[in-house]
Formats: sequence, structure tokens, C-alpha cells
Amino acid sequence: MKSSTIDFLFEAAALKRLHRTGWQILGGGNTESIAEHSFMVAVIAYVMAVGRNLNLEKILMIALFHDFEETRTGDVYKLADLYTDSNKGKAIRDAFSNLPQSAKITGLLEEYVQGKSWEAKLVKDADTIALCVELKVLIESGNQNAGEWLKANLESLKTETAQELGKALVKSNSQNWWKKQRKTLHDLMVEK
Repeated sequence: MKSSTIDFLFEAAALKRLHRTGWQILGGGNTESIAEHSFMVAVIAYVMAVGRNLNLEKILMIALFHDFEETRTGDVYKLADLYTDSNKGKAIRDAFSNLPQSAKITGLLEEYVQGKSWEAKLVKDADTIALCVELKVLIESGNQNAGEWLKANLESLKTETAQELGKALVKSNSQNWWKKQRKTLHDLMVEK
């Protein structure tokens, strides 16, 4: 195994330690890492893509690596974008330069940044939905400012699938996923 491959894996592991910075501006205790966010983007992109005539491998590769350059550039929140510039293209090329098929990965990420394909647009919307999932939890936890962020991000969604997900998210409760099991557990406790 090449040392450059191991180096790449250590760089990937750094994403678990690097936190998304926008949450610090909003407050409310969210400490989501870039790796945690990328996982959610990949899951959401998969859910959005299944059953559609799109390239699922391409979607998942873009989702998995869409923020990988942040090991080198850091996570720059929207406010900072008004004042800073980073060379994301160089960071992407350098990060993947020693991997097999690096041109394929860098090409997909360039496509993502430019929003050239349906797959890239879907992943951009999955990225936004992942943010909205976190915002919904913060709203339910009492963060009064998260609602403004949620509304603005939902309005930015481009695909019909993401817009439908966004509407469902607003009407949902983050604890509903295990509602049936909670009732079962409560009933078992009452029986004891």
C-alpha cells in the first residue's frame, strides 16, 4: 500500500474532527463535524435519487466528497464568504492527486461546484436538506433564530424532490421516527 493512500485516509479522518462553523454563529449547541454532515448528504442524496433515471454512483461520489477540500480550506460559513476567498479547486486537485481515478473525482467535484448536471443539482439540494434537518432539531430545541435559516434554505431548493422533502420536514417532528417503538416501550414499563 502506498504511503500516499494512507495519507489520504488520515486526511479523510480529519473531517471527523473539523466542525462546521456556521453553527457557532447561530448558537444552540450544534457541533456537527464535516464528516457527519457529508454522511447525511450522502444518505439524503441516495433517498432523493432512488427510482430516478440518474447516475447513482456519480451522485454518491459527489455527496461523499463534496466538502472534502475543507480539510485544507476549512469550513467557511456564509457570512465569511462575503470577506474571504479560498482556492477550492486547487485544494480539491491536491487532496485527490495521488489517488487512482483522481481526474474522475476532481471532475465530478468541479461539476458539483458549477451545478452542471441533474446529479450535481440533486446533491446541492441534498446538502441543503441536510442543513435543514439540523435546523429543524434546533427549532424544536428552542433556538429562536434557526427558523429564519430554515426558511431561507428551503426557499433555495431547486429540485422538485427536495422541495417536497422540505415541505414534509417543516410539518414533521424529529422524534417521530421511533414513535411506535416509544409507545411499545412505555406500554412495557406500565406492565412491569
